[in-house]
Amino acid sequence: MSDLHSTANSLTPRGQARRQRLLCAARDVFLEKGYAGASVSDIVARSGGSLSTLYKQFGNKEGLFIAALEAHASNVWTRLEESHQKPPEEVLFELAQGLIDLVISVPQIRLIRGINAEAERTPELGQMFLERGPDRTRRELAEYLRTQHAAGVLQVDNPKEAAGMFTGMVAGEWLIDGLAGRFPELTDELRDQRARSCTTIFLAGLRRRD
Repeated sequence: MSDLHSTANSLTPRGQARRQRLLCAARDVFLEKGYAGASVSDIVARSGGSLSTLYKQFGNKEGLFIAALEAHASNVWTRLEESHQKPPEEVLFELAQGLIDLVISVPQIRLIRGINAEAERTPELGQMFLERGPDRTRRELAEYLRTQHAAGVLQVDNPKEAAGMFTGMVAGEWLIDGLAGRFPELTDELRDQRARSCTTIFLAGLRRRD
């Protein structure tokens, strides 16, 4: 994947635009049809690009999927990267909102179910999905919590474990139910209530008690 990233960095503005169209089309097609049901021909047709461009920039369907996953999740990671001047209450609330928007939707849950099924035949795909999606989110959050601990704002003895607890609490039964076919009926109000409750409960256990 590093070769593909270096290819992206060396593209001209026109090449970057073609790449972005392919990524947007890939996201939509993967969400609509799942990983197994999506074809590179569908994605090229949706983007108005060419198969040669797709293979040159992403290598294959797997590489395109991972790149589209990273682009789709980048908004969540950006919230953490730009969080230095914000209080933890605001950072974690916005992160929880982003995670719910990213993961708890019917197309996204169906995509995850499809990846789980595909991973039985192609374990490397499941591993890449975890490393480039959930694992990275937890790493970014763990690093944020580590900096808050070092600054004396929060007491986080195990940032990695705490990051897993927070993301698990946010997705919780909504994701588990959705994977079993009972999709939650979410509104912005319910999302915000969940994000606020998770943030409040989580921070209550991390406040320094001097």
